Amino acid sequence: MSTFPSTPEEFYALRDDRTNRCVTSSDYQRIGCAVYLASNQAATADGQTMLLVAANLLSRWCRRVTIALPSTVAHPELGSGDLGRLVLAQMQDADPFGEFQVVDIESAALSDVALCIGGRPPRAASGTTVFISASGWLAGLSYQQPLAMPMSHPANRLGAVAAACLGVGQIFKMALGMHAELGLREGTFDLSRLEWSNELSLGWPTSTDVGKVLMVGAGSVGSAVAYCARVAGLRGSIDILDRDTIKVENFNRSPIFGHTTFGLTKASAVARFLGESKLWATPIEEWWKEFTERKGRLSIDYDVWLPLANEFNVRHAMQQWVPPLMIHASTGVNWGVNHGRHVPGRDDCLVDRFPAEVSADQLACSTAQVSIANVSVDAALPFASVFAGILITADLVRALLPDYPQVPNFALFDWYGPLDVILKSNRQPRPGCVCLDQGQAFHDRFNAATKYRSSFGF
Repeated sequence: MSTFPSTPEEFYALRDDRTNRCVTSSDYQRIGCAVYLASNQAATADGQTMLLVAANLLSRWCRRVTIALPSTVAHPELGSGDLGRLVLAQMQDADPFGEFQVVDIESAALSDVALCIGGRPPRAASGTTVFISASGWLAGLSYQQPLAMPMSHPANRLGAVAAACLGVGQIFKMALGMHAELGLREGTFDLSRLEWSNELSLGWPTSTDVGKVLMVGAGSVGSAVAYCARVAGLRGSIDILDRDTIKVENFNRSPIFGHTTFGLTKASAVARFLGESKLWATPIEEWWKEFTERKGRLSIDYDVWLPLANEFNVRHAMQQWVPPLMIHASTGVNWGVNHGRHVPGRDDCLVDRFPAEVSADQLACSTAQVSIANVSVDAALPFASVFAGILITADLVRALLPDYPQVPNFALFDWYGPLDVILKSNRQPRPGCVCLDQGQAFHDRFNAATKYRSSFGF
């Protein structure tokens, strides 16, 4: 579609299509949700981050949302401006037809479901409330009252992003009427170790300079990485490679795509979003083949690659170019989120992780795909992409800390169930794989001076 939809019916048919491919019910379209920000969290970085991310994610699928705040709350990015105005603006950009409002917390009416940040709402129906909390690397989810969190480094808001994903994911399950046994487990998730734990483990780096990054694919996961990297205050430079344009169908799962970016290339929209961050972003409106033909291998001098798409089987093409450290994540129609890391000469590679026998149309846009009427469509849940983005961002931060890599190179999160078991493993190259011969090449010729070389013993 070249023009933006003019009616709600036309908009929602496009926006919700890819969400609908992941679920068996459209009940979520009729649910109203309230988000309550308690006074004790209203002026904190974690509280405001949880609110902004949760409101953003809700606006990607929930058509009626009330944001209940204490009286005027300032936000650092607005100076003297008010937090409610910022929240409302981002929600209306994501869904111009949604029924969104910001009200005083004491006057908020009952809603079908409630997401609470920092305290119990004045008027919430019993059994419909989800509490989220955060501190540093930790993200908390509970159903009776907010969890107590230890103090952490004030600059670390990664746990707050993860907490919003957990909270909105559970609200989405409630909106679908899923069985209580499939509800997300209560507890504290440690993003630094990718496990449920309420003990702080890793600190925060003295420098958040991640070096020179190449992002291949700026769709749902790529844009989520940019969103999370800005929250984390990452520094450095990032080249964003993607020639595709933004459609309404992309709105359901990207935290930065909306009415104001409609029709732009994904690369330019992501770079524009990062313009107010500490990352120097350069959009490259090309496909991988065009990019490599223009640049040539020896000029592709990056510290880390983020392989977040597979149009034209680009994952296999990238591995042939002897990549440096690679970090990625992908989402799928089956509610799964996969997280991967590839240390050259040590871990398995993209060819191992995504075998040649898997066709390109099953992996494009970093999601599993569904083909309908000869049209290939990628489907993913509204909150899954941001969770994938925070996993990648967390690994970029871990790379700046001692003893990297601190976690296995593969993790699978099954959001359909309670998420109580997280599958983690260290995957190794298969015999005869091309990557077994690339470790020495990495050291000797191509990427010997990259930022993370010493961390891997090269």
